[in-house]
Amino acid sequence: MENLNYFREIVTTDRRAKELATFPGRVIGTLCNFVPEELIYAAGAIPVRLCAGDYAAIVAGEEILPRDICSVAKATAGLIRQAQGLYGRVDVLVIPTPCDAKKKLGSLLTDFKPVHVLELPPNKTTSAAREFWLEQVEQFQRMVEEWTGHRITRTHLQAAIVLLNRRQEVFRRFLKLRQSDPPLISGEEALFVTGASFHDDIYRWIEQTERLCEELEERQRNRDAASKSVTSKQSQISNFKSSPRLLLTGAPLIWPNFKVVQLLEERGAVVVADELCSGTQRLYQRIALREWSLREMLWGVADKYLLPPTCPCFVDNTDRLNRILELAEEFRVDGIVYHNLRICPLFDLESVTIQRELKQRGLPVLTLYTDYSREDLGQLRTRIEAFLEMISG
Repeated sequence: MENLNYFREIVTTDRRAKELATFPGRVIGTLCNFVPEELIYAAGAIPVRLCAGDYAAIVAGEEILPRDICSVAKATAGLIRQAQGLYGRVDVLVIPTPCDAKKKLGSLLTDFKPVHVLELPPNKTTSAAREFWLEQVEQFQRMVEEWTGHRITRTHLQAAIVLLNRRQEVFRRFLKLRQSDPPLISGEEALFVTGASFHDDIYRWIEQTERLCEELEERQRNRDAASKSVTSKQSQISNFKSSPRLLLTGAPLIWPNFKVVQLLEERGAVVVADELCSGTQRLYQRIALREWSLREMLWGVADKYLLPPTCPCFVDNTDRLNRILELAEEFRVDGIVYHNLRICPLFDLESVTIQRELKQRGLPVLTLYTDYSREDLGQLRTRIEAFLEMISG
């Protein structure tokens, strides 16, 4: 599809870096999904998510970080250290603390950029946790105002909330189209759409995603028309319909480290949904308010970035299992693939509980352990082939 080429270009080229080189305002680099983007937009700045999937950058990262930590932290640190493209353009870094690597990353990167750390509470269900997080969000608001020289007013914050709600709404439209059987789009293509939102111009991303949804809807209408007659095209569609439908969860997949989804779909499966912080989690939740006072909006922003995320960093994380089950039912999946990055205890520890609960419900689960290297492709391919044969049988 023509519109998919746009998202690929944003993810795989330096187009956006060149655009931001001429932007006169502040560019704020973020890690993880806990950074309140509404506050950044309300102050006239631009957020850029810097989580990296580049294997080559790990070498540079290991010059300032230990070897035995996760690939995301090392690759991100390496690119910030090299200061190329987007990583050189950002003015400040905002780093939440979902894991030990991110906690220490903040202090180690102060030699390269000013850093603000957002401290996360250990749980998100108590009133004390919400109040603590609101204080963190208000402190972040003051920091953004200081960095940009612009006060975040009620009017500007309301406009930012409306803008991001619109982004979430068009993404939900896209997500609904992914439920189609047979699928209208592959899992890898869908990750390009979400990955482009990391740093693309938000207005343009919304417009391009709306166009993509229109193209997918047209594809669905053509497919429905073709299915009414027995043709060779219908035969091809029937073959695609028999492909195993998979849900991908676990640690994030960030370009160019798409090898897990690529291997799954090369072997004949289709990743019809994901429960990744680099995918559906990032763009799903919107803010609903009773009134548009500044205090109420700050509470709404704080809750959006604390309550819906299913990151395994929280002590009680039963909502993650519930979300996986919800997506499995909505997208009618045949199996679930749990992606673990080596040396990441958060996802690894939680995978034990997730696997047990899913198997008790009759959902086949494949757990994969990998990193950013290409050395394990043969092993991954063998395990994937065995899993697909099992669920097809």
